[in-house]
Amino acid sequence: MRRRLLLASVVALPTPALAQDRWPSRSVRMVSSSPPAGASDILTRTIAQALQDQTGQAFVVENRAGAGGVVGSDFVAKAAPDGYTWLTTNVGPQAIFRELIRNLPYDTRTDFRPVTILGTLPLVLIVGPGQPQTLAAYLDAAQARPGQMNFGSGGNGTLHHLTGELVNSAAGVRITHVPYRGAQAATTDVLGGRIEGMWDSLPSAAPHIRSGSVKALAVSSANRSPAFPDVPTLKEQGVDVVTTNWFGLAGPAHLPEEIVQAMYAQLRRALASQPVRDRFGSIGVEIVGEPPDATQRYVLAEIERWSAVVRATGVTMD
Repeated sequence: MRRRLLLASVVALPTPALAQDRWPSRSVRMVSSSPPAGASDILTRTIAQALQDQTGQAFVVENRAGAGGVVGSDFVAKAAPDGYTWLTTNVGPQAIFRELIRNLPYDTRTDFRPVTILGTLPLVLIVGPGQPQTLAAYLDAAQARPGQMNFGSGGNGTLHHLTGELVNSAAGVRITHVPYRGAQAATTDVLGGRIEGMWDSLPSAAPHIRSGSVKALAVSSANRSPAFPDVPTLKEQGVDVVTTNWFGLAGPAHLPEEIVQAMYAQLRRALASQPVRDRFGSIGVEIVGEPPDATQRYVLAEIERWSAVVRATGVTMD
């Protein structure tokens, strides 16, 4: 009788549990929609290593940068929904660009299945050698020279660009935006004195801040970053702007729900591991890890929020 009960319990196992046991059975592709060494790439490689250690399968990071993340996002949107191609993405290609780019080749509302937000982090305003050493002095200089000072970003229409435009509006200054193809090129010009400053993601700016080669004037989040507690927020310095970048993992639409839940379970385990917590914390990333349905609702709300900001600032991709 006991043997029959045990067999019955095995037969009664739900199909999702069996599917989760089988996935992944081969190497998995993790597409990063940003260039190497950027914040998204750092997070992608950290998570990929943790997933590889947990599952025993290779999680291969593939950088498909271009058009601010559109190239990689479009690749995953059109991939087979089999659980072996995933996208690490952020607020730009998933939320901002829906309003900003007229002929976006994918629909962020319907072409992806979000799994979780891996983490959030602020942007940081950095300036190069010989520039004002406080936000107040920086804004005073901009007030005295309208349109003559420049701020760089990793691309037109990015969160970094929009944050700079929001600061212009809130502070009543006119600092000219200079778009670059990635943060590294902008950082090179900040260090070389060709532009006064830039808005950068905290992970990519962190080594330069710690070395003293640049000065951090403000972070864009509501609270100071634990990684850089001495850098004040915009808001506490009188500029009423709060922006936060987020980094999520998604797959193509129509993924089987059991695979979505299997990936989420692995991600939760990875995000709870000490190596990931230490790495994320060292670069100022706050771990999130909400479940898939809550993440989908969050992304939809972000689309609405940033669509309104794009319309209010008048930013275009021209």
